[in-house]
Amino acid sequence: MLILEATFQGLVRGISAKKEAEFWRQGIESWELLEGIWAPQRSLFREEEEAGAQSIFDRLKTALKNQDIAFFAKVLGSQEHYRIALSFPQKVLFLDIETTGLSKHYDQLTLVGWSHEGRYGAFIQGHSDASFRAALEKAPIVVTFNGSLFDLPFLREKFPGFSNPIAHIDLRFFGKRLGFSGGQKSIEDQLGFRRPKEVRSINGEAAPLLWHQYRRGDREALKSLMEYNYWDIEGMKYLFDRMIMKVLKARRVPNDIAKSTYKFAPSREVSSQELVLTAQGNLAQIKVKRYSGSLGPAITLKKLNATRQGRPLKVVGIDLTGSEARLSGWCSLDGASVVTRQIGTDQALIEATLGAKPDVVSIDSPLSLPKGRTMVSDDDPGRKEFGIMRTCERILKRRGINVYPALIPSMQKLTARGMQLAARFRSLGFPVIESYPGAAQDIMGIPRKRASLEMLRDGLGEFGVTGDFLKILPSHDELDAITSAVVGVFFWSGRFEALGSEDEEALIIPHLHIDPTNWIERSILGFSGPIAAGKTTSARFLEGQGYRYVRYSEVLADILRSEGKNPSRSDLQAFGEQVHTKYGQRWLGRKLVNFLGDAKRIVIDGLRFPDDHAFLVEQFGPAFRHVHVTANIAVRKSRFEEREDNHRDFRLAEEHSVERKVSELDEIASDILVNEGDLNALQKKIIELTHAQEVLPYAS
Repeated sequence: MLILEATFQGLVRGISAKKEAEFWRQGIESWELLEGIWAPQRSLFREEEEAGAQSIFDRLKTALKNQDIAFFAKVLGSQEHYRIALSFPQKVLFLDIETTGLSKHYDQLTLVGWSHEGRYGAFIQGHSDASFRAALEKAPIVVTFNGSLFDLPFLREKFPGFSNPIAHIDLRFFGKRLGFSGGQKSIEDQLGFRRPKEVRSINGEAAPLLWHQYRRGDREALKSLMEYNYWDIEGMKYLFDRMIMKVLKARRVPNDIAKSTYKFAPSREVSSQELVLTAQGNLAQIKVKRYSGSLGPAITLKKLNATRQGRPLKVVGIDLTGSEARLSGWCSLDGASVVTRQIGTDQALIEATLGAKPDVVSIDSPLSLPKGRTMVSDDDPGRKEFGIMRTCERILKRRGINVYPALIPSMQKLTARGMQLAARFRSLGFPVIESYPGAAQDIMGIPRKRASLEMLRDGLGEFGVTGDFLKILPSHDELDAITSAVVGVFFWSGRFEALGSEDEEALIIPHLHIDPTNWIERSILGFSGPIAAGKTTSARFLEGQGYRYVRYSEVLADILRSEGKNPSRSDLQAFGEQVHTKYGQRWLGRKLVNFLGDAKRIVIDGLRFPDDHAFLVEQFGPAFRHVHVTANIAVRKSRFEEREDNHRDFRLAEEHSVERKVSELDEIASDILVNEGDLNALQKKIIELTHAQEVLPYAS
């Protein structure tokens, strides 16, 4: 007799698991015996009670005869779906998938293996999925291990039209209710299942490597991957049988039913040479087709086409360690060519980066704290309320990419070092972005270093990066530094996603499908220069040509006016110094950006610190162009004295602390504009300057 025929709970109203067990102890072990003692008015099926339909027992017998899986799956709780599998074993499909990683957003499905009625079948990425879909049609009951969280969501993402099975038994959670914990192989060890020695060394991390080896021409690697998948499924059968024995004993299922329970695992050990594959014969005789899909990353460096004002883009990538005592990976990417080193101290990292003169620096390290936190250490007063994880890390976790929280104890020194190093770079005028090479490699379709250093190197080469690293394998830190630099290229080209919030610095990851048009086609000009050089005159001229005008002092004045003050130039200088010292230029920069709205053509007046340049490049990438306006001191003094009606001293104004860094901006500006002539000459230069970059469509 089938266990479903002895199942009362869930099927007959008013009978709980406890009541069911009582009936079994009384010898009432079937619907037929229960029907004779169960009052008809209490035995009507829930949905048909009011319709006067056939009795629940007639309905159950009809559903059993018709093998109506959907009927039983609907009325039985999911925890009891194992009873359906035991009653319709010919409808059960054991399922396991292989992927390049854990993220259904970014990783690829490589293989789907299944076993139905003792026969193994496999769908291989790039081949027809007809046999897999046919197997699902025949077997609406699916058994997985952790399929609820991994296999089924992955299949829904990768197979259009895929829907959840009618009945599903997830052995991870089924076993957990019986006291088993850990991964599948751990539970196999607990229950005595032994895989053949030739596959014992293969684990979950090796599976992506086997797939990448197959893609590069190693057909034996695909056989190994299929063999690994096969034994995962055979292990599930064994676990299911053993778990069923335990649950039947715990539920005190009648002995005659328990003894006749169907066993899914073979009654003897099966060698690897006996693996039978659907329509393909013996595994040892399979002729695996050569991989015919595309090789290499999902996108190439050439397609990103990132340049800086007509020259190759320069990016420095740093795979930072938590201590200067440990070497960090450092990479200079110039166009497609890279040079890598291992560097210890912060000062050495700064000097090497200064020598490379990058357009952007990309650092693999947390560069900000979670919102509300003020210190990296656990004695921070905000530790309990604000936690240890940033928004970007939560997003990556939800997407299936493993990432360490910025402020777990093992990351605190790294986070502190990264923030300090980024601040130093920005103070020198270098824009800095935060990158995460592991996530970037997943998104690009390149194996991570944990899978294979050689394949990571080859993947970067296939992406289009060149250098000695292709001939002599560098350290894993250097390979990650190259990847960090590559993220800088994605950032510059507009093919990126900034993960984070307004209160935290963004983590930059590649985005392969975003339209970069808005990022590239904007025009943001920023003017710097000493007092009376003509930067405001230049910026106001562009305002007249249709640009949205904003100035740093405007932000400061707005803050002062909100406090009931009417600011003068000297007030603005003093307040600017206070803001710079107390809050920093990035704080002021964010206030300024909030003024801009959605404008596509913007002119920013009054850059005074290298930090301003760095921040605006981080905000606007290649769309930002920094113009430094200058003139000789005699011309500037004359202009200053003509416009000042309060006879302020030119020398004192120019030597104010808020103006002291202005002279450093000419070294990092995109253009130097010498303004020593009349207004018409200045305007002509601005038009020539902007037309050369095709960023002044409104000029007459």
